[in-house]
Amino acid sequence: MDSLKVNCPAKLNLNLSVLGKRTDGMHEIKTHFQLINLFDEMLIKKTSSKSISVKTNLGTSIDGKKNIVFDAIRSLSNYIGKEIYCDIEIVKNIPLGGGLGGGSSNAAAALIGTNFLFKLGLSCSELMKLGEKLGADVPFFIFGKNAHASGIGEKLSEEIKHSNKKYLLLFPQVHSSTKEFFSKWDDLSKDSQESILMKEENSFLPIFLEKNQDIKRIFNELNKNNSFKLSGTGSTIFCAYNDKNKIEKTLKKIPTKWRHSFCEPLQCSPLLTYLK
Repeated sequence: MDSLKVNCPAKLNLNLSVLGKRTDGMHEIKTHFQLINLFDEMLIKKTSSKSISVKTNLGTSIDGKKNIVFDAIRSLSNYIGKEIYCDIEIVKNIPLGGGLGGGSSNAAAALIGTNFLFKLGLSCSELMKLGEKLGADVPFFIFGKNAHASGIGEKLSEEIKHSNKKYLLLFPQVHSSTKEFFSKWDDLSKDSQESILMKEENSFLPIFLEKNQDIKRIFNELNKNNSFKLSGTGSTIFCAYNDKNKIEKTLKKIPTKWRHSFCEPLQCSPLLTYLK
C-alpha cells in the first residue's frame, strides 16, 4: 500500500469551563466533546523524495511547516528514531478558527494514518502521548469516541450514552484565536471568572460576544426562539434541533455572508478503523 485516504471529523464542545491556569501556562478545563459528521479529507502518500510535503486547498497560508500536520510527522519521526517521508494533501471543509478542532483532527489523522501506512506499530496510548504535545484537543481525536475531558483536555472518559440530536452549525466567517481568548480569560478578575462559570455553559461565550458585537446582536436575536451555544473559543455557534421546518425559519434570520451546515452526531471516529 502506497497511499491512504482518511476522513478527519470535526467536534463540538457541548460545554466548556476554564477551571484555572497551571504553572506551565496551560489551562485546566472541563468539557464534553461530541464528534460530528463534518469532515476534512486527507490523502497520505509515500514518496521517494526525502521530504515531508503538506498541501491544502486553501493556498499556501497553512501549507508545509506552517501546518500542524508537518509537526505531527516530525514528532513521529523523532519518536521512532527514523525519518518518515510522505506527501499529504488536505481538503479543508472544517472552517479555520471555528472552534471545531479541524487542525487537531488533521494532526490526529496524520499520526494514525502514517502509523498505519508505514506499519510503525505504535499503540493508541503512544499516539495520544505524541498528540498531547501537538495540541490539547489532539488526544481526543485519537481516542476517537465522544468524551468528557479534564486536565488540559487529555484526560478522557467515554460518553456511553448515544446522542441522536441533529445540529445546525452557523459560521460567521470570523477567525477566532484560541490563544487570544485564553489570554482574555486570564485578564478577567476572579469575580468575573466565577460569575461566568456559574452562569455560562461555555466560559468563552461572553468574551467572544464582547469582541464581536455584530455577532452578539444576531446571537441574541436567534436565541429568542432557539438555544444556540458557542463551540470552543468560537467562532462557530450551533444549536440542536428536531423540527427541520422551524430551523429553516431560523436560517432566514442569519446574514447572507454567514455559512451554515446541518450535522449529525457520530458515535465514534472513522479514524478508529486504522488503530489496532
